[in-house]
Amino acid sequence: MAGILFGCLLFGPFAESFGRKRAAQIPVVVMLIFTVTTGLCPNFFLYMASQFILGLGYGGYRLNGVILATEWIGVSKRSWGACITQLFGAVGQCLLAGMIYFIRDWRLAQLITAAPLAVVAIYIWFIPESARWLLDRGRTEEAKQLITKVAAINKRTVPESLLEKIVEKKTVRKGGIIILMQSSVLRKYFLTIILAWFSLNVTYYSLSFNVGNLGLDIFLTQLIFGLTELPAHILCIWLLEALGRKVSLMSTLLIGGFLCFLILAVPQDNAVAMTTLATSGRFFINWAGSICNVYVQELFPTSFRQTASGLGSIASRVGGLLAPLLNMLAVYHWSIPTVVFSSLTLVSGALGFLLPETRRKELPDSTDEAEGNTNKTTLKSQSETKKFAQTISTKL
Repeated sequence: MAGILFGCLLFGPFAESFGRKRAAQIPVVVMLIFTVTTGLCPNFFLYMASQFILGLGYGGYRLNGVILATEWIGVSKRSWGACITQLFGAVGQCLLAGMIYFIRDWRLAQLITAAPLAVVAIYIWFIPESARWLLDRGRTEEAKQLITKVAAINKRTVPESLLEKIVEKKTVRKGGIIILMQSSVLRKYFLTIILAWFSLNVTYYSLSFNVGNLGLDIFLTQLIFGLTELPAHILCIWLLEALGRKVSLMSTLLIGGFLCFLILAVPQDNAVAMTTLATSGRFFINWAGSICNVYVQELFPTSFRQTASGLGSIASRVGGLLAPLLNMLAVYHWSIPTVVFSSLTLVSGALGFLLPETRRKELPDSTDEAEGNTNKTTLKSQSETKKFAQTISTKL
């Protein structure tokens, strides 16, 4: 978990300077190498060091992979990028529970998990760089080539006049984290989404790390946790488009926090009821996690988007690191952890009203657009340009 935190901290700013593509490729290679070395470690200290570096790679890849996908996907399908990523995470959790049940040799299981990573490590070198990032860095010719390539893949042609409008460079304020110091509006958005991300991860990991105390078989409970995540991420795609980002985030956090609070009303020896409530609460918390992954991409301008996502991921990992410490408070009274993480989730859900709605809006490219939460243009030609750009990027 500490490795993931530092991975987000390292590869967030790295991606702003060197590109989304490179910041996703390097972590994948790191993950592959240290997934193998972890399974071969001769002692505990080398194992811990290898796990830390593995987490470093995972943090960088998880962060930049979602950003790269989001910046290529059109408005109508943007929520798919983060939600499908989360969905495959749930599939992996289910498969892991089954694999560990049948393969009790942890070294062998560790080496087996390197196989799919090898495929990703090869494939990722063929994906394109983000055209938005290229434009933001002034590399317009490269962006034009990529847009033309995407249009060809979708069996479309790009009129030269329209292409010139697509790559027109706007003068925007740079500065990364300095943007938060300059804009009170973006600072409010940032602190609200950070609190939500922190709270839901404290809850998620507190429930996950407490799986052995719920009363059922740990392999079965882990499988149930993974299976319940699948519909959460699938439904998230529909909910984001039907209700919007703001209502979706508030409702999932509030319902998830309330269900976790209900655990306090159940006798500790009732394993089925405890597991049912924990699983139900975790279901909505997972749902909220997918929404946060989409929301954070749409709230901030291109020059700060990667940094905001990185800081959000760091907040989530801090929540994960604090979760086992929070669970240790159960030695004083079993209800303390549940009261704390449920309250955090409810508070962050209530504060969601401070966020704007971003459904079906273009990603902001400048601070002014992000502050006004609009990327609409008044010129007809600019509107047509963005519509065309959305169309050709939808299927990539």
